Amino acid sequence: MMRQSRFHVLRGALMAAGLLAGAVFAPAAMADDTGPQNTVFVGLAYLQNHSKSADLSGYNTPPNLNLDVGDATTLGVVYVRNLPGPFTFELVLGYPPRVRTDAAGSGWGALRGAGVTDVDVYSPTAFINYHFFGDYAKWDPFVGVGLNYTKFTNTKALPPLTGAQGPTQISLSDSWGAAAHVGLIYRFNSKWSVVGTVAVADVQSDLTSTSYSPINPSVITSQAKTHINFHPVIYTLAVGYSF
Repeated sequence: MMRQSRFHVLRGALMAAGLLAGAVFAPAAMADDTGPQNTVFVGLAYLQNHSKSADLSGYNTPPNLNLDVGDATTLGVVYVRNLPGPFTFELVLGYPPRVRTDAAGSGWGALRGAGVTDVDVYSPTAFINYHFFGDYAKWDPFVGVGLNYTKFTNTKALPPLTGAQGPTQISLSDSWGAAAHVGLIYRFNSKWSVVGTVAVADVQSDLTSTSYSPINPSVITSQAKTHINFHPVIYTLAVGYSF
């Protein structure tokens, strides 16, 4: 009798735990699988570069000159479209951050540690995401893989560099590479949600720095090149609206 009573208590506890888990993790639109199909997220994105590059080399370029790419914070905008099954398509956009690069290496002398270039970074990325509890879950962890395109524009040589080298032009080649991220969505209701993600991407670029004579702008006084692997990690926190 005692054993049967304990069995019924245990079975009741397991059933209660199952109902609780279902309430937390069940898709919010289980009864209506035709809920909102689109979501727009807007929030903050923090870009943390872990750059590596060879020393600058080229015409009239001294040894031991390197570059340290800085971090940046910007506005992130994300569009998500539901796909069949537990999948979504995601397009990550946002306002291009202004990224500063500092002088690194003993060859810079007194300029070491000073900011030498600024550049705007356009970096749209497309993902296909897999949602572990379905794409309507209240707590919605997901992973995604995709493709990143990075374009560097509005490059500018800063006064510490132009003061030492003369008028200088900076160019960086575009980059295509794989990307991946993990994230967690919490849905307040069928319309509003919040998401946090951590993303990585393969971003690499060839940098060319060309300096000219301040007396005769057609005369190149030095030219330096290097290949930069940015190794970016992007942290995003955003609020979403579904429709």
